[in-house]
Amino acid sequence: MNILRFLRPECIRLGLNARPSEPRPDETPAQRDARLVDEKETVVQELAELLDLSGEVVNPTKFHRDLVNRERKATTAILPGIAIPHVRTMQARSFIMGFARAEAPGLHFASLDGAPTRIFFLLASPPYEDRIYLQVYREFAEVVRDERVVESLEQAREPNDVFNALRSWFR
Repeated sequence: MNILRFLRPECIRLGLNARPSEPRPDETPAQRDARLVDEKETVVQELAELLDLSGEVVNPTKFHRDLVNRERKATTAILPGIAIPHVRTMQARSFIMGFARAEAPGLHFASLDGAPTRIFFLLASPPYEDRIYLQVYREFAEVVRDERVVESLEQAREPNDVFNALRSWFR
């Protein structure tokens, strides 16, 4: 299956608008945790808006809520600097994908290693599209382990560079 057919140029953002939040000098651990949750949810909002550009999102508000709820269950930041936010939701008309990159050093996304996340592969699917959803998720879980592809994605200057980097994997 040609997975790249699900990725549209309008769903690629090479410079997220979200920025790391600055800690207050007298910040308590509880305030720090709340600030980092807010930072992550700001990123999720921007990612939801990016996938909405596909034209395949039924209700953007509900879609965002579903993506936030999915992230609250368990983080999708699975490797250093890389996250694969994904959700099965009735708010997706069909399987959709997106790609986003944050400015260095990255953003808080509750990664397993605690480091900032810079690269985001976005996946959304209606619940009845499990086969495609799971296949693409497995493929991307492998792609992000290839240092050459990740390096190419970090250096991409335009959406076509993202496609070219991924084509090197999906031959």
